[in-house]
Amino acid sequence: MFVLNSSDIASFDLKNARDFVTFWNRFYAYEVTLPEDEKQRIDYFSELNLGSDLSEQNVRRLLRWKDPRFLTDPTKGTNQPNKKVRRVLESLPIINGFRRNEKTEDEMRLAVEGIFESPTIVWRAFLLHIAKPHIYPIADQNVFRSYCLHTANPEPQTWQSYADYSDYFAQIADEMGTTRTLENTREVKRIDNALFVFGQFLKEYYKAPAVQSSSRGSDLQSGSLAVAGRD
Repeated sequence: MFVLNSSDIASFDLKNARDFVTFWNRFYAYEVTLPEDEKQRIDYFSELNLGSDLSEQNVRRLLRWKDPRFLTDPTKGTNQPNKKVRRVLESLPIINGFRRNEKTEDEMRLAVEGIFESPTIVWRAFLLHIAKPHIYPIADQNVFRSYCLHTANPEPQTWQSYADYSDYFAQIADEMGTTRTLENTREVKRIDNALFVFGQFLKEYYKAPAVQSSSRGSDLQSGSLAVAGRD
């Protein structure tokens, strides 16, 4: 499933999971810089602050990393507070409570629905992800494109369909022998990297009817696929 043969692109065999991740992970080159210093990139792993509570700065930077167009505070161009980001920061005690297992998943989901009123699962799932990145994978159009092609399922739009995507992600991890623990967060992230880049590839070079198009642009630069955000 990792070869660039058009007749094999849509196939999905868990036995090849390690080869798939190894191959596509090599092309992952996603970066976002700080709004106040475009020469300093956001260090995703540092901002996760694993083993401790998330700080306001951690969350503000992670949200920008996720979607620099709509989740940057202050809002680019107007220098006004970003209401979406502010609502997340106000809910930081709940996010950290969930991280510390003091809040249940149902409580976290309910809180997230109040933060992001739009029904899209992409931003909502990201708050679960930053709380427990080894358990809840990142949701975005590219990883969903990979998932839809491999499983013939529709693009996740609800908590249940996101759970189905999470199960698919977990199957890949299990086949690779990657235990989804806090200590293994970097290894688990390699799976996301591979699915993300493969999804970009599908958008650019595999126009099958089952593959949904995305509004996000991407192109080949310096041997890797570059993008504007993880939306």
